[in-house]
Amino acid sequence: MTKRKVLIIEDDLAFSTTLKNILVLNGYEADVANSGTAGIQRAYEGKPDLILCDIKMSPVNGYQVFNVLKDSSFTNRIPFIFITGKSDLREIRFGMELGVDDYIIKPFQNETLLRSIQVRIEKYEALISLGRSRYQAFVENSTNGIFLFSGDQIFEINPAFSRLMGCRQTDVTSLSISKLFGSENFQRLEERIDKCAYGLLNSFQDEIEIEVASGDRQNFSVRIARGSEQNGASVLIGLLAPASKNVESVSVSYSNLVQILENADVNLTENLSRRLQHEFQLDSSQTERKPSGGGVLVADVEFSKRELEVLQLSCQGLPMKTIADKLFIADRTVESHRANMMEKTGAKNIIELIIFALKHNLVDI
Repeated sequence: MTKRKVLIIEDDLAFSTTLKNILVLNGYEADVANSGTAGIQRAYEGKPDLILCDIKMSPVNGYQVFNVLKDSSFTNRIPFIFITGKSDLREIRFGMELGVDDYIIKPFQNETLLRSIQVRIEKYEALISLGRSRYQAFVENSTNGIFLFSGDQIFEINPAFSRLMGCRQTDVTSLSISKLFGSENFQRLEERIDKCAYGLLNSFQDEIEIEVASGDRQNFSVRIARGSEQNGASVLIGLLAPASKNVESVSVSYSNLVQILENADVNLTENLSRRLQHEFQLDSSQTERKPSGGGVLVADVEFSKRELEVLQLSCQGLPMKTIADKLFIADRTVESHRANMMEKTGAKNIIELIIFALKHNLVDI
């Protein structure tokens, strides 16, 4: 049985080590982040089964961590438990109104902590099971062909794909993208497929002629997008529809698929969820992340190389003077760069700027 993973977000190194030891001894896998910003990053990267989080942290406190993760379809259903040294009823009520699952007040008995974790994970897994059922129902009943592939190998197809291609679902082990598209089409699409696999392109759509099992050649509209990473390999998701279909109907199918994926744990990344919701509705030329003068352009916001350096150090929780010393610039220059970035992103304060940076993978924590 796979061990359940718990993410501990706690800036007290000794206490976080104690929590980790308790969990490991009781059959859990435990990961530790020693700041709020690092915790947000770990939650996106590792998708734990449950999060234990301290409240009193700086510069990003527990409430801010919870609000960021609640705002993401990738993390908003993960059980979240606050650990606090205060038993103030107003604070507890405030947390419950935000939507946290439980409060554990220090000092506590190990049994109390373990019981709370067990109950929350069991509830979470029941919801995930329901989500998987809905996902499978959508895929099984979709009139458009849905397929998942990695490299050249297709490893999952739905019944509509089988009907459109005239193949059996059991034939999936012999299917490859190059064989499906044909050598000429594959050479034309290969560069864009590779860009999706490496995260340089979010998605693209094209029309191609495919030879189906009967030997007939038919025109199809195909959409490809980047999915998750499994064992270091990128998984791409595709949708196939007869070219005679109105393109809008394909977009509607993708919107429906997104809605269901948001409520299901099908091992897909936050990037895919976000891209399916937004970038799939854009022209593919708008979805590339373009370098500009050593900086980057993301979400229609351009950052200079120096701004990214200031942002990276700010996300590490360093004070303004330390950042200035590291970059050999004046304190006032650091302040100016931060103000410019907040204006560009619409952030009201440095915390919102850090959240923007984490959401758009602009920094490494």
